Amino acid sequence: MKKIFIIVIFFTYSILHAEDFKTLHNFSSGDVLSADMFNELFTYIKESREAIDYDYLIGSWACTSMHTTGFGGLTVSGWSRDSENLYDKLSSTITFSDDGDNTYSLTTSSPNPFMWNTAGSHSAAFSTNLNTFWLQTLQTSGSLISTLFNLSKFSKNKFSFNLASADNNKVMLNIVCDRNNLPPTTPATFTASASGMTVSLAWTDNSTDETGFKVLRKDSLEGSFSTVTTTSADATSYSDTVTAAGSYWYRVSATNSNGDSV
Repeated sequence: MKKIFIIVIFFTYSILHAEDFKTLHNFSSGDVLSADMFNELFTYIKESREAIDYDYLIGSWACTSMHTTGFGGLTVSGWSRDSENLYDKLSSTITFSDDGDNTYSLTTSSPNPFMWNTAGSHSAAFSTNLNTFWLQTLQTSGSLISTLFNLSKFSKNKFSFNLASADNNKVMLNIVCDRNNLPPTTPATFTASASGMTVSLAWTDNSTDETGFKVLRKDSLEGSFSTVTTTSADATSYSDTVTAAGSYWYRVSATNSNGDSV
């Protein structure tokens, strides 16, 4: 009796840095979707609807603060003005931390990205609930300003502060932040072919910061993926030899010290 290999390829997708919630998958009439694919898509929908909470914020973010030039001239270095003289912009880092005692704090780079006229960095406790963010911001004079922001989530790795209320008009109206230290970008153009007991896999390397690629396999639709091997960086193919004819499902994810793309 002739045995036939069935190979199922999964285009697994992690939301990319600075991308809105969207999927790389394109479906056509008559396509059959697996339970894994449905779970993946429902996860994206769920993430897009969830409010920003402490777990989401914890970590380091690359942020851009902007204010209109109508606020007046710049008083601290580090800001740059656009060529049309419409706004001033600052690139900064904001790090959110869990203090371990049910309190949370943030630390910024210098100059303070929350106040356009404050030269130093800023450290303070913060509180958030249902996309609302409370912070006390330090002025150059040494006094504290109570500030309320609304948070908007663009994706798993991008959000913005939007000023709701403040005691001073020098607080930033808008700050957009992208998560630092991300896993590498998901590989693309994943293909497979079988010859005898050997399955040849190939993909396109979409990242520049991976340390390798994890090749994962399962032998039943309801089963769990397990890692077959982790290749070196820049690899674009791998040959897997199985011990028995049957149906196999494969995934490939890029990996580095920040995690896996899948």
